[in-house]
Amino acid sequence: MSQLKVPLPPPGMARLRFVTTEHNWLSKLINFREMGAVSHVEAVMPDGSIIASLIGEGVVRRPNDYDTTSTSQTFVDVEMSDFALHKWETYLESRIGRPYDLDAIAGIALMVDWRHPGGFICSMLQTLGMREAGVFAHPLSERAHKITPRDLLLILSAHPSATVHPKEDAK
Repeated sequence: MSQLKVPLPPPGMARLRFVTTEHNWLSKLINFREMGAVSHVEAVMPDGSIIASLIGEGVVRRPNDYDTTSTSQTFVDVEMSDFALHKWETYLESRIGRPYDLDAIAGIALMVDWRHPGGFICSMLQTLGMREAGVFAHPLSERAHKITPRDLLLILSAHPSATVHPKEDAK
């Protein structure tokens, strides 16, 4: 299997990368809960780096070639004004160093409202980043820590400013 290539976002776009992976127990749990749709989401920044909330690491910035375990990826580009892009980038960067929220993952799996204050799961981080940039005109029907990567992909697929690119599988 070859590594999936992560291209830079086009100008005026925020890019989210949704992936499927099974390299750890948490990814397997999410894939089971989501029927294998997607198990992780992260932001592709304009410089090509990735901001993500990763198990065991929390919210981090990684080079775009860090991921060697994903088996597929789907990109979603969200058109934004320069001001909105700045707010999105600033929000994500301000969360670097925050812990991963295993309680929220357990809550999603058990269908209860658990979370660790101050912690983030991947989809929560990206949902709140989109909200900070004004992508969502109204509050969402679920709290951010209860939104899965699949949920966020579904929400964005219906958004008028978002373009969902075809799923790419590792070769």
